[in-house]
Amino acid sequence: MSFYWRVEQASSSDPVLSKKQFKKEEEKLTTEVQLITQKRNEQRDHLISLTEGSMNKRPFQRLNPHYEQLKLKEKEVLSFLHNLEVENIEARENIQENLHSWLMMEKNLIKKMPVLLKQESKEVQIDWALIQKCLVAMNLNGKEEQEQTSNLETQQLQDSETPARAEISTAQKESLLQNEFPPQEPPAELHPQHPQFFFDESSSTQFISSV
Repeated sequence: MSFYWRVEQASSSDPVLSKKQFKKEEEKLTTEVQLITQKRNEQRDHLISLTEGSMNKRPFQRLNPHYEQLKLKEKEVLSFLHNLEVENIEARENIQENLHSWLMMEKNLIKKMPVLLKQESKEVQIDWALIQKCLVAMNLNGKEEQEQTSNLETQQLQDSETPARAEISTAQKESLLQNEFPPQEPPAELHPQHPQFFFDESSSTQFISSV
């Protein structure tokens, strides 16, 4: 029947139910029990009307041949209703127990939530500290690489300027030497317009004796 299917479906579904689901399921079960009880009462009244009513009217008449079958049917219906009521009670108890377990689990989770959030916050702070360290290390490495590149470029520039500086210093030295020691002019040649007198001993003696 549909009730058995619903009971099995409810029992095989997730044990954790919300308050609305629990209320809805309880209303469904109550409605089904009321309908089955109403049908049972109608069948019982119909059975009584077929058996006892006819016997009261005709007490010496032979019993209805279907009387035994109807009695057995009645027992089956009553047994089914009894089992249905038992299952309904068990289903309610299970639903209440599951709801209680769910509420306790939610309560414990709410209690643990601050601890979990605090732990997650610590983990996030640790991760952030590691990220900052990595960024600092990357910045230092970048600065070192820039300094090395700058030093290398400076060294290359100095190496390229060294020959030119050497040439300039050599030229400066030569200029200084020329300024300190000017070039000597060669001795002037003897010109005929400036006669020179040469005296020897014989000429000087003759000059003295003549005087």
